[in-house]
Amino acid sequence: MSFNQRSLWHQTQQPQDTLPATPVCLEVVPERTSDLDMYTAQMLQRTQEELQWYRRLYNHTPSIHLSLDITGIILSVNHFGANSLGYQPEQLLQTSIFNLFDFSEKQRLCDALIELCQTSETSTLNDEYRLDCPDSKIVWVRVILKVLPDDKEGLKLENKLYPNSPVILMVCEDITAYKQAEYLAQSDKNIQESPSLQPSKLAEIENLSRLKEEFLSTVSHELRTPLTNMKMAIQMLGIAMLQAQESLGEVTQPPAESSKISRYFEILNNECEREINLINNFLDLQRLDTKAQPWVLETIQVPKWLRQVVEQFQARHHSICKQKISLNIASNLPLIICDPFSLERVLIELLTNACKFSPLNAEITISAQVKLKNMQFQVINSGVEIPGSELTHIFEKFYRIPSNDPWKQGGAGLGLALVDKIIKQLGGTVAVESKSNLTCFMIELPLHSHVSKN
Repeated sequence: MSFNQRSLWHQTQQPQDTLPATPVCLEVVPERTSDLDMYTAQMLQRTQEELQWYRRLYNHTPSIHLSLDITGIILSVNHFGANSLGYQPEQLLQTSIFNLFDFSEKQRLCDALIELCQTSETSTLNDEYRLDCPDSKIVWVRVILKVLPDDKEGLKLENKLYPNSPVILMVCEDITAYKQAEYLAQSDKNIQESPSLQPSKLAEIENLSRLKEEFLSTVSHELRTPLTNMKMAIQMLGIAMLQAQESLGEVTQPPAESSKISRYFEILNNECEREINLINNFLDLQRLDTKAQPWVLETIQVPKWLRQVVEQFQARHHSICKQKISLNIASNLPLIICDPFSLERVLIELLTNACKFSPLNAEITISAQVKLKNMQFQVINSGVEIPGSELTHIFEKFYRIPSNDPWKQGGAGLGLALVDKIIKQLGGTVAVESKSNLTCFMIELPLHSHVSKN
């Protein structure tokens, strides 16, 4: 054996102080993998248990919780809510939320969803609506609507039709007992104020009132349902047009053609809105003629409330509001008790008329002040004057303010009649003056002196 061979043999036969690298890895890695698997399994189990707990909490929370897409399709509903409405959850999924509400409420709810989608994520809307669920004891609900903020973790409800659209949260609170008590109180008041009526007479009046209510309900359904569908379709058409423009770009369509399409869409949307307003005003007038409205009275801080009304009007009616609107609110105004929704409707009607019949860039002034024991509101617009011979007819049904521009007479003449009816039932007065190229509508409502100013 040579020296080199001996040396090589010697090296291979020397005892080793450390184990080879490969056995070390084989001994250590399985132990670490086992720990990781165990830790992962425990984390997954805890996460699953937490998710199940939140699911049980959601399903059994004693109120009605739903999530909707922008068209009103139900994406989820908790078990308690579905059962309260007389359904199983699977019966409601992927159906329209409008199916759960009375025909007379569908348009208002549709408008609320549209308005919510056009506002910021922090906005919430709430109002009272009448349900139409035959197997439920709930008749009236207070509805709170809110757009769910974007989920930073990427967890979203499945929405196959509109995958990138916002999800709307709807919470419904049962207020049926409150509404029934309110109706009974109003009925008792009406009977006490009419002691001379004989029970035969009372039965006859109640029967006629019931027949008229049934007729109005049927008419409301037949007229409003197709218009509600049209309004929603127009809204979706507008969204589709915007998405198409963003994805394809303006270069694919000549500017003149794009302008014509936008104009046709604007006409379609405006005419549908005008028809909806006509039907709503007509039906509301009929109901007010049938019986007094059960007002929802609240304490109103006039300055804050009036600013909000004007801001919302300008945001919703920017297409017709091309004038400057200014506020003139007296200092230290007392609180007032009134139905804020009805009073807002009156002011919006007067503002709409002022915008329609005033020149572009003219000024419209809204004022609020105390006059004797009343709160007085004024809506003043410049650049237009109503002939004295017409002033006596201005609050009549189907009256239209004369104008040389036929497009400005698009209304049916029911808005001011409704204003007059609402204000009178609220215990106030409404009047109009027109001279020196100015028109002023004046509303006076009682202050209710027992209300505290604090």
